Amino acid sequence: MPSVHESFFDHVIARLFDFFSSATPWHRGLWDLGIVLTLKEILEASEAVDAGILSEGALKNLASTAMALAGPDPGAGGDRQKKHLQETLRTSLRYKSVDYLVIRQMAEEIEENYLGRWSAALTRETDSFRPERTARSIASHLLDGGFSSDFLHRWLSSKVRRKGLSELASIVTAAQMLISEKARSYRVMVAFQGAPQNRSELPQNWVNATQVALWLRANAFDPSGISQNGGLWLELNARDPISAVEAAVEVIDRITARIAVGRNAQLKVLQHAWIDGQKRAFSLHRRRRGVEIHALYRENRLYPAEETSIVDAAIELLAPLANSSPSAAVAGGWAAIEALLGPHMEGEKVLAGDRMATIVACSFPRAELTPLSYTAEEGGGALAERLRQCTANRDRAACLVAAIKSGEYFNLPNYSDVAALSRIRDLLARPYAKLHDIESHVASAFRRLYRQRNLVLHGGKTDGVALRASLRTTAPLVGAGMDRLAHAWFAEKVPPLELAARARIRLELCEGTGCVDLLG
Repeated sequence: MPSVHESFFDHVIARLFDFFSSATPWHRGLWDLGIVLTLKEILEASEAVDAGILSEGALKNLASTAMALAGPDPGAGGDRQKKHLQETLRTSLRYKSVDYLVIRQMAEEIEENYLGRWSAALTRETDSFRPERTARSIASHLLDGGFSSDFLHRWLSSKVRRKGLSELASIVTAAQMLISEKARSYRVMVAFQGAPQNRSELPQNWVNATQVALWLRANAFDPSGISQNGGLWLELNARDPISAVEAAVEVIDRITARIAVGRNAQLKVLQHAWIDGQKRAFSLHRRRRGVEIHALYRENRLYPAEETSIVDAAIELLAPLANSSPSAAVAGGWAAIEALLGPHMEGEKVLAGDRMATIVACSFPRAELTPLSYTAEEGGGALAERLRQCTANRDRAACLVAAIKSGEYFNLPNYSDVAALSRIRDLLARPYAKLHDIESHVASAFRRLYRQRNLVLHGGKTDGVALRASLRTTAPLVGAGMDRLAHAWFAEKVPPLELAARARIRLELCEGTGCVDLLG
């Protein structure tokens, strides 16, 4: 049987792998930003308030989020430092005021020492740290720092050698060393099948078809099957090769947009890019952001009917969130939420996002229980036999809940599932508190999406400090909420606002009604 320390280690590492995997479903994903990026977002929001782009209420709400993040976080500093941070966050934070400058300097200091403090804290003791919060703090700091999730997944795999508390501290120390390194310059080659000419000469970083072929051959790539008529060398600063290619995709997006309006022509880009010094080609396709609406397939609605509803229109608005450029993604993603759940605001509350958060929170138990039931079935035993007799996922979830409440043993194959079981046990023990906590985190993510949408549409800011991180954390949640709205409409003709009202009631009464089927 594993010791307490080994269990803590296994839980944290399993969750880090979850957060760094592109295959992780929304209910096991990372929804929050870290404290450092949140403080940087506050500085940006303060400037936007000064310019009339964001409201003072939006800045105040963001400051409250930062206070909640910093409170239990040893990476944010000692008690005196965190107290000073909290006091400053309660001020008006006017752009370029002393309080604004205090936040900027504290953000820089926390960023420099964040993971080092976590490592020291984990070396001293862990009793005051929850493994879930520990993993989320470490993962968000690394991802917010600009590393690609694929790179971090491979990096973590190389570091996990043996189990033990001291090993976790050393892994976090290694992470501090990793993030302390400056971003490096990458030369990314992007080639085209067709590229419209400039009015006079091509850009200085242009390479013709012969030069592209010669470079590929000299670097052990076979150019014979590649049809191209030239390309561009892009000099990009990035944390790792994969994030460099992701940056290249955004550059090509901008060039494509300019060609479309400047020449009414099309830029035909090859599917792969190459990096000087790297021995493999990289896909140039933008990674999908995890927006999944499975109800369209389940309810036989992949092909729209002749008469479309507001739900059909919202799904069309949502499409850019899946894999379009960041600016188009935040605009389309929020437009879909607003179209279904209302544009109205009440004080500092963004009602459409808060309503969507309630729906997502009500979806969480079934989303976690259903795949866990199939994993438990694979483990064999009496529980597996009972699960095989269930004819619907709702019944499987109820069967699993009964087994958990009775203390039945589970044979689970990996620590990610063990961590999921731990979260479900906590939820079943305190459903009201846990589901409202989930709702709060999801609502914070949707408000972040709304702020980024306003910065893009009202301020023309397409390079916001939290824009890409907001899409990374929020897109799967939007997909989860839209999936439930689509199912309710296509299967039962329940309008979106009616489902939001049902979710609100069920969330408030979840102590008595249970949590297997909150949306009905």
